[in-house]
Amino acid sequence: MSEQPKLGLTTGRQALVAVLAGALVCALILAAFELAGDFPPVVPWSVPILFVVLSAAVAIYARLLPKRLEERRVSSQEAVAALGIGKSSIMTGALFAGAHVVYVMRYLQLFDAPLPSARVIQGAATIATALLLAVAGAFLERACVVSDDDDDDDAGGAAEPA
Repeated sequence: MSEQPKLGLTTGRQALVAVLAGALVCALILAAFELAGDFPPVVPWSVPILFVVLSAAVAIYARLLPKRLEERRVSSQEAVAALGIGKSSIMTGALFAGAHVVYVMRYLQLFDAPLPSARVIQGAATIATALLLAVAGAFLERACVVSDDDDDDDAGGAAEPA
């Protein structure tokens, strides 16, 4: 018989696909702006600031979750939501990092001009904070993993996401 699918941790391959998807979408958006004879907007500082705030919130939650899991004070709904938040943080960070790498590389050669340099600096800040969000999401995702102490299915006690 077939085994039921299990919700697993985000793999490096999945994160890489998100980075490449973000890069591709950004390249298409930049091409559309060039075809229209226009310039894309400068990334506002609110984007990296928002990523820092989100990263801090996710990291704090990841730090507090394992103790609550040990004490069995986490409902199954909260555990699944935490895993979903971790996965979405990883994918969002990877997607934005990939997109902004293309954005920064496009304007890096024009760094001496004021507006392209703002694009490069603010885009680089967005890359760094998007990666920070992805790392915080990975920590939260790993914090959701508990060892299976119940000997229902196998005696190995394999670790599974909560």
